[in-house]
Amino acid sequence: MERLKKILKYFFRDELTIRHKLVNVILGSALLVQIPSTIVTIFVGTSAGGIVIQFLMAAIIAFVLYLVNKFPESKVPAILITTITNIFLFPVMYFMCGGYATGIVQWMLFGAIFTWLLVDIKWAVVISVINFVILNGCLRIENHYPQYVEHLTNRNDEITDTAGAFIFVTIIFGLIFKYQTYAYEKQARILKESDEELRKLNEELEEANVRLASASEAKTTFLANMSHEIRTPINAVLGMDEMIIRECQDKQILEYANDIDSAGHQLLSLVNDILDFSKIESGKMELHPVEFELFSIMNDCYNMIFMRAKRKELEFIIENDPDIPAFLYGDEVRIRQIIMNLLTNAVKYTKDGQVKLRFDHEKIDDDNINLIISVKDTGIGISEENQKYLFDSFKRIDEKNNRNIEGTGLGLTITKKFTDMMGGTITVDSVLYEGSTFTVTIPQKIADKGTVGKFDERFKRRGEGGGHSEKAEKEAEKREKFTAPYARILVVDDVKMNLNVVRLLLKNTEIQIDLAASGDECLKYTLMKSYDLILMDHMMPIMDGIEALHRIREQAEGLNADTPVVALTANALVGAQEMYLEEGFVSYLSKPVKSADLEECILRHLPEDKIVRESNG
Repeated sequence: MERLKKILKYFFRDELTIRHKLVNVILGSALLVQIPSTIVTIFVGTSAGGIVIQFLMAAIIAFVLYLVNKFPESKVPAILITTITNIFLFPVMYFMCGGYATGIVQWMLFGAIFTWLLVDIKWAVVISVINFVILNGCLRIENHYPQYVEHLTNRNDEITDTAGAFIFVTIIFGLIFKYQTYAYEKQARILKESDEELRKLNEELEEANVRLASASEAKTTFLANMSHEIRTPINAVLGMDEMIIRECQDKQILEYANDIDSAGHQLLSLVNDILDFSKIESGKMELHPVEFELFSIMNDCYNMIFMRAKRKELEFIIENDPDIPAFLYGDEVRIRQIIMNLLTNAVKYTKDGQVKLRFDHEKIDDDNINLIISVKDTGIGISEENQKYLFDSFKRIDEKNNRNIEGTGLGLTITKKFTDMMGGTITVDSVLYEGSTFTVTIPQKIADKGTVGKFDERFKRRGEGGGHSEKAEKEAEKREKFTAPYARILVVDDVKMNLNVVRLLLKNTEIQIDLAASGDECLKYTLMKSYDLILMDHMMPIMDGIEALHRIREQAEGLNADTPVVALTANALVGAQEMYLEEGFVSYLSKPVKSADLEECILRHLPEDKIVRESNG
């Protein structure tokens, strides 16, 4: 019994398809009935040749059954058995086992049917046509030449042979159909169970998606709140510090103030990195291509990195191919951010030596180039093992030795993402303890056929050579561009210090400024006075800035239904500017606000007849 179970398990093993298992059923049952079928053949007095053919049939079936299971992927065994039995064995048996008066016709019918079960339709059609021709030929030969058929001795033997064939063929077909029914029912049961499992899995996935969406929304809300909460005090710190830099004459205090300014912008940079990463991760970061001057980017990068490098006694060099087109079309902000990330890292990880920024290009066609930017340093370098982790999120390379170096570990990740978004590439060539070279290649459109020229020569001509300093650049940027003593603006913010920052930043403009500490207070002012401009915070308790704006527009007796309102807020998440403009604000400024940006915005929206312009010189 155990042996039989092993045989059955082998013939119906899981790796076989239903079709292969069906072949095993057909061949196995045909082989099994050969024993009683041969006994009947002997009993009814079939000739010795007919009996030999019966044994040959059993041997061929057994051999093909072996081949089918030895080579389950092969089609040859099935074609072999159907061809041999239908074209050779059954015709021979017809003439040697009694002709149409016996059960051979039923066996030939069985052969024709199992052909369709065993082989592909193409072979089944071919063999069936041959089958029909052979059977028709056998019947006609017997009818015209009966002497060629070895008939059984009497009619009783013919009836016995026919009845035996009927029984055996019926048993084989019964086994085949029963197995098919069993196999299909089993398959349907498995599919039903699979459907049930899939349904449950889909329900679990839907629940997981809901949780993920909720977590993503919570993360966005958290980032919005944290951005607002962090930027609000930074706005006060940098705003008050700017007033110290602007008004103080004490060199020591100015040095302290410049250090505060540097640290504040460093903190702001960390916040921006996290926000940028969140935007990229959520797929909401978008590129904004514009026409820009390449020299302007070079100049800005020099101004922002020069003092950092000088504090560490590093040489900072900018080199360039003078034939690069002067004006390009691309996302100037992201290109500048890529360069600044690479330069900031280079300065951070270099103790002595130099940092070199180089601009090159290669022509794609008449309208496009690859802008090639490389940053080379003589810093600590990166081991080959660690280079594969360079662009991983929040990954700090060699943290044990670099634990005192500030940063989120997102700079290079963001740089790689921005580069990919612009269709560019970034590579690194580094030797441990010798230095690193990062190379970024970004395709850009040519906006103007002129060339940029040599950076160092243009830099000197602009009078920004050796005596230039970051402090001088800041002081030049922070000088007032105008006065407007007859203009009146309303500043709305729930944080008193932020109100003072705006008031002090605009002190020298002589603008008349009213300060409101809430949305309600704002509405009281707008009922009493007419303003030329309103600067409105967003996230305020009880009534936020958006609701306050809508209330101003709806005031029946209000004096500011058409007054331009600017969103001055710490909300710097993706889509913020678009959202504020859709709500009806005329412009958007994010905290911490730069005095230059604030002045530019006010100049843009104040009535021209109330502005007295002054030179920056």
